Amino acid sequence: MKVLANAHFSRAVFGFLQSAGHDCLHAELLSPGLPDDDLLRIAVEQQRVILTADKDLGDVIFRRRVPAVGVILLRLHAATEAERLALLQKHWEAVERSVEGHFVVVTNRRVRRSPLPTAE
Repeated sequence: MKVLANAHFSRAVFGFLQSAGHDCLHAELLSPGLPDDDLLRIAVEQQRVILTADKDLGDVIFRRRVPAVGVILLRLHAATEAERLALLQKHWEAVERSVEGHFVVVTNRRVRRSPLPTAE
């Protein structure tokens, strides 16, 4: 899977995704402060799933029906980065198999997914 991260994710998260065989790119390397519309456009052009902690991205996608390949919204609450990484690893198999065409929300306890809207 090709992943485009738009939030502040640690090297540990990137390392985990890369060790799982994923092609990872951070939006900050493209352009610091990249607007959501540009992020979504680049993700679609490059066929990348977006990894984010930004709930507002869901509003852009669902209210304006902006296309996306897939979105992983991390809503993990843990004291340390190591604990957040452990929670992501715990849920990763479910995320990985269900993200394309979906908006996937990962919390401490579960993975929830909703189909992405179709463009108008």
